[in-house]
Amino acid sequence: MKQMKKKQLTAAILTALMAMGTAVCAAEKSESMDTYELAPVEVEGVRTAAETAGGMLSKDARMGILGDVSVMDIPYSMQSMTKKTIDTYGDPSQPLANVLANNPSIRPSTSSPMYTDFSMRGINMNGNHFMLNGVPSLFYQFTTPPAHLIERMDITSGPNAAVNGVSMSNNGTNSGATPAPGTINVVTKRASDVPITKYTQVISGRSTAGEYIDIGRRFGKDNAWGVRVNGEMLQGGLALPGAKIDSKDIFVNIDHRGKRSMTNLFFGYWDHNIDGAQRWFTYSGNGRELPTAPNAKTSYDFPETWKRMYVKVMTLNHEQKLSDTWKAFFNMGYSYRDGDKMNSGANLQFDTNGNFTNSNKANAQNESGKNMYLQLGVAGEVRTGSVKHNLALSVDRSRAQYWNATRNGAGSLYGGSLYDGIIFRPGFYPLPAMPVQKAQWSETNVGISLMDTMSFGKWNVLLAATHKHEYLKNHTNNTEIRNNNILPTWGLTYHPTANTAIYYGHTESFSRGYVVTDNKYVNKGAVMAPVRSKQNEIGAKYENKGLLTTFALFEIDEANRYDQDAGAGKFRYVDDGRNIYRGAELTLNGRIAPRLTMTGGVLYLDASRDKTQGGRKDGYFVNGAAKWSTVLGLDYAVSEQLRLIGRLNWMGKSYIDSRGPNNRTEIPGYTTVDFGMKYLTKVDGMPLELSFMCYNATNRSYWMGRGGSTTFGLSMPRTLMFSASLSM
Repeated sequence: MKQMKKKQLTAAILTALMAMGTAVCAAEKSESMDTYELAPVEVEGVRTAAETAGGMLSKDARMGILGDVSVMDIPYSMQSMTKKTIDTYGDPSQPLANVLANNPSIRPSTSSPMYTDFSMRGINMNGNHFMLNGVPSLFYQFTTPPAHLIERMDITSGPNAAVNGVSMSNNGTNSGATPAPGTINVVTKRASDVPITKYTQVISGRSTAGEYIDIGRRFGKDNAWGVRVNGEMLQGGLALPGAKIDSKDIFVNIDHRGKRSMTNLFFGYWDHNIDGAQRWFTYSGNGRELPTAPNAKTSYDFPETWKRMYVKVMTLNHEQKLSDTWKAFFNMGYSYRDGDKMNSGANLQFDTNGNFTNSNKANAQNESGKNMYLQLGVAGEVRTGSVKHNLALSVDRSRAQYWNATRNGAGSLYGGSLYDGIIFRPGFYPLPAMPVQKAQWSETNVGISLMDTMSFGKWNVLLAATHKHEYLKNHTNNTEIRNNNILPTWGLTYHPTANTAIYYGHTESFSRGYVVTDNKYVNKGAVMAPVRSKQNEIGAKYENKGLLTTFALFEIDEANRYDQDAGAGKFRYVDDGRNIYRGAELTLNGRIAPRLTMTGGVLYLDASRDKTQGGRKDGYFVNGAAKWSTVLGLDYAVSEQLRLIGRLNWMGKSYIDSRGPNNRTEIPGYTTVDFGMKYLTKVDGMPLELSFMCYNATNRSYWMGRGGSTTFGLSMPRTLMFSASLSM
């Protein structure tokens, strides 16, 4: 009965939103005007690509070493979110995944800024999988690029492993090794021909206050030089009582555009601190379903729970025109992070009744990491008869080093429950002393990549391959793993009409060799060989009257690696067969009426295991992967000054391995609703934009599954956000 009521509520909300959209569409069709545009406030950045009607998506996106191409010519799912999408749905006190959730293939795994995890087509991802101006692996599990520096996000949820060159496959602070199902490339803000001077104030959560500057100028002959400066000061209480954020950063983008060259230098520093907000759990019970999610306002932190991280990052991109049809390009990147944390281990464990177990321990962790990347290549155009070839050849090298040390407190000192609150028994203090970090591992990847896109008539063919050499050294036990692979990618696109594309894509990638290093594993020191992963996708794209629609059928095959409960608060990291993800994805983005813009879609995912040990779990579910998820965002322009915004997210149920019936426990589905408004006015002739957003408007408390993991998150409570942005 309870599940039926939830489904009825979800259906009612969906029906109401659809009815609202239909009514607005009908009303708009009755008006005589054909188009409706908000009055522009400013021009942000040098516009190099057209946008879908409504301005939420760019029609161009980065296709690896070939650079920006039309989304319609890319043989896999690609969505390029613009700054308007980020500004509309973003909140600086929440993870960037809150914006990424507008793509139905992406589901947040946490709502706490203490983490960055999300899943793409059921597979867990985090900050490691972001690219910054085409450079991979400059962020990690605790950090993603701050939203206020982003001009565009190119989201690839499809087969593209060989088009970007080499990158790290690590997935988390313990150097996990799952190949990503896609990538997210962030393009930073650059100076536009129109001077930009913007000051923004934000109030969010319980008392979080933020100040932002955004200054851009071009100068020199023909405005060849540009400088864009973005800075943030964000401090105060989050929506969760007792949790705080203190984030300060400054980022600078300098670019030069000449007649035969283009150069872009981006660099910055980020001091990112979170107090409290631990929302990560694991289950040791035997129930059919997880205990009811507790009130999301409940804190499970001891007072000294915190994470500290200091990040320096830099990218340099240069293109040099060699002839009318050929260019050379150079990309490099560097990042260094240093920080520590004090919290209750990686995740808090509770039993069937929601009581915290004796296995929970306080944990002190001190870590740092350094990543460097270099790429040199050429790209150009040649013809063989009636076939046009766009060719690209690159050589690149990535290097990553990681230092870490952890120290746990005593066990059997945690009590209480999800509902009554957590208890720290006598003897819990003093907390474990912060250890001195030591070298854990280093990884060097060297690759050669070749791409050829062939165009003839209505056909486009993509052929690409990367020869990748990986060298991983685990310094804790002096283990070395070497791996040489060829990663192929190919695709075929047919354009029956100018605004229609039918495509097929295939790619193969390898997980890195993996050494189990964390003390929580009883098989610490175990070595796991690299495993091949394959992706296939077939789909269609259609653009008409400002609405871009993509439908895709896909299959992903990857190694099944996960934490297996070994008792006494310990785990065994196991490699057990394959995970097979088969699904269908529908996305719709653009203007569906003169004043109404839609963004979102539906994902159906059938994820199961295969080739498990002795076939014991063949056909079983994949941990944390839900069959259904939906997102529907609507942006309605009431007038030239006022926009109304609404978004619905629905996530279906998923399962995790447990001692429950049929060796599984259900993570219930959930529905959240966000709404807000934006109002344009002027103060002394200067444009002023006022914004209000309410996230999780119904104050729903719910569990959030993590793709491929037995761990899960707890939602944050309702969050209000106000902002005022003045352009001078």
